[in-house]
Amino acid sequence: MAPYRSVHAFTVRFFPHSSVSLRWVVAAFALLAALCWASPAWAVDSAVFASGAGTEADPYLIENASQIAAFRDAVNAGDDYDGKYVAPGADVDLEGAEWTPIGAGTRKSSGIAEGSTPFAGTFDGAGHTVSGLKITSTQGADYAIGLFGILDGATVKNLTVADAKIAVPQSELAGILCGMLANDSTVSGVNVYGSVSGKAGVGGIAGRMTLSGAIENCENSASVTAAGGVGNAGGIVGAAYYTTPTGRMAITGCRNSGSISGTDCIGGIAGLSATFVSNCENSGAIAGTSYSVGGIVGEQKNYGAVSGCTNSGAVSTSNASAYGIGGIVGWARYDGAAPAYATSAPITVTGCANSASVQGGSCAGGIVGTFYNAGTVSGNANTAASITSSSFAGGIVGNLQNADISSLPSTVPEGILVENNVSATPLNAITAPLKGPYAYNNTPSDFTVRDNGSAWVAQAGATRYATLAGAFATAPDHSTIKLVSSVSDQPTLSVSDGRELTLDLAGFNLFFATDGSLSLQDGALTVTGQGDVATAEGADGKPEPLATVSGTGSLALKGGSYNQDVAPYVADSYAEFVPADAHATAPFSVVPVSTAKHNAQAVVHDGGKTVYYGDAGAARTAAAAAPGATVEELKAPSTPSGNEGGEGNPSDGQTGTTNDGQPSGDANANAGDKTDGSTAADDQTDGNGTKGADKDDASKATAKPSTSSAASGTHTYRSSSTAYRGVPQTGDAATDALLAVGALAVVSGGAAALARARMKRARAK
Repeated sequence: MAPYRSVHAFTVRFFPHSSVSLRWVVAAFALLAALCWASPAWAVDSAVFASGAGTEADPYLIENASQIAAFRDAVNAGDDYDGKYVAPGADVDLEGAEWTPIGAGTRKSSGIAEGSTPFAGTFDGAGHTVSGLKITSTQGADYAIGLFGILDGATVKNLTVADAKIAVPQSELAGILCGMLANDSTVSGVNVYGSVSGKAGVGGIAGRMTLSGAIENCENSASVTAAGGVGNAGGIVGAAYYTTPTGRMAITGCRNSGSISGTDCIGGIAGLSATFVSNCENSGAIAGTSYSVGGIVGEQKNYGAVSGCTNSGAVSTSNASAYGIGGIVGWARYDGAAPAYATSAPITVTGCANSASVQGGSCAGGIVGTFYNAGTVSGNANTAASITSSSFAGGIVGNLQNADISSLPSTVPEGILVENNVSATPLNAITAPLKGPYAYNNTPSDFTVRDNGSAWVAQAGATRYATLAGAFATAPDHSTIKLVSSVSDQPTLSVSDGRELTLDLAGFNLFFATDGSLSLQDGALTVTGQGDVATAEGADGKPEPLATVSGTGSLALKGGSYNQDVAPYVADSYAEFVPADAHATAPFSVVPVSTAKHNAQAVVHDGGKTVYYGDAGAARTAAAAAPGATVEELKAPSTPSGNEGGEGNPSDGQTGTTNDGQPSGDANANAGDKTDGSTAADDQTDGNGTKGADKDDASKATAKPSTSSAASGTHTYRSSSTAYRGVPQTGDAATDALLAVGALAVVSGGAAALARARMKRARAK
């Protein structure tokens, strides 16, 4: 009642001659005005937590906006909660009131300025949501803006921040979750929605990450804008830069779907990066007005790597002279790296995929726009519909260039390798005065572009290869290279220096170019699987030799079909076989000896080699063309039957028989009813491994008519020791059921009639 007494005293003083009623009316209006201009009710609650002991098992619980504000005030007063656990026990609505960050403070260079009060504990959102976050003012450009200000060795996880509205034009340190993440802080499982804008250093999750830390499995759906002249805007972090020789920063498994815009260093995941970005995805539109614009990273500078990332959001800049516009990384370079990153390694971009268009600037690439001095671009795939630049463009890298090598740390060797990448963007869809299907190479003597292709053709383990020659050259020893598509015009494939490889054709074809073949100099190759292998036709009209084997080299064929006699290379327990329907491209197949013997009608012996033939006439023709060759006929042509595919179990001489050898007119007799009244399983396979239903379709054309009761088109009646003998059993469930119901109706009707007759006789008596 104290507020009411104060207001009433006010009216008595200033309205002494008014009636009591008038004074209370004035008091009511005064009280209403006080309520309208007061701070939100939750801001005056002095209780910090609803409950809890601050341990992992029993964290401090926050139930409402009043308590999260009290928690904020305690941190900003100097309690960093190091070693303590805090968690919301319910969703919290901040109601759009102006918010002061938890852990207030400022950045100084790459560190935390003196006088800051960062949060250092663990905040586990436990799947809850904080909504209504609003920030429109700052204490300075380097003042950290977000739900949290500065995280210093802290952990924040499993939290959603929804309906955020952060608009601080002066800020260079703004994120929806936190302004600054430093010193091994970790953010994981955080999702943010809304919008955030500032001058520079703006991110959906964090404005900046410095020194060391990790952001894992987070997602940004908010729009992010760096409206000032400095830039550095990213869907996850605006800038992840500045580290130490022992420090490491990483962004892993994160996704962005929000639109990202600004001047320079604009990226779907990170704007400016010296961190390790892996397995991240971007689908939001990425738009800059200057240099370094990328689907994943705007600029990768001096250190770190980008791997396993995908981009499907359009990448563009409005500045025609801007360097570095790329589907994955805009610009990779070294600038001031020698003193800051003295022990760094070359920047790498590996295993990434871009499917979005890349437009604008002076250097545009499907994977990297511009790459300077040193690094590796490998295992990436670009399928952009178009790539456009005012000067340089390429399907993988737009421009490879050298800069002042004084920027390179001594531990980084100069030279860029662009190897084993795929670009499906046609050259006529790449628009630039200076362009290449894979890269525009300004200095071929310093940079290497090799073994790139338009599609993946082979795989060894988890590694895909754009060319088969590249797979043979770099696949690990004792590995199996598996074709994933047919290849043609192949150069010579070599295995040497004691290496051993296996080539699995896997149903695909391998056709060599002129003078192309297998070269096995002190190396071993085994070929398995099915597929055609053919060398080019020589000057004499005959196929060029399949292989050159020297030193301790060896070739063992355990599969494939070839356009030439390969008997010298057939492996033990395998044989060369020419099917009756062999095609001209590759008639000589390599199959197991047992299969060859089963399917052959004749064998040609020519010196020390043996070739099996599925057609005796073809065998005789082949033997006649080879002086000294002999023909051994194995069996006469068999009579066509329901198992005429040439594979599987040999025929027993009966055509269309049941399992007990009795004739049947049904080609599916093996899968039908047995004579003992039992039923064969529906999925029982025949000798070819084909289920009964499939065999029926394949063999109807050769099935013989029959006069037996099992003739096609009629129901076969059968007797059974357990069947009800008053009703015929048709073998068809529906028909049997109808007959049974009919019989029951007849019996029931008769019983009813008999009962009525007995009642009449009883009345008559």
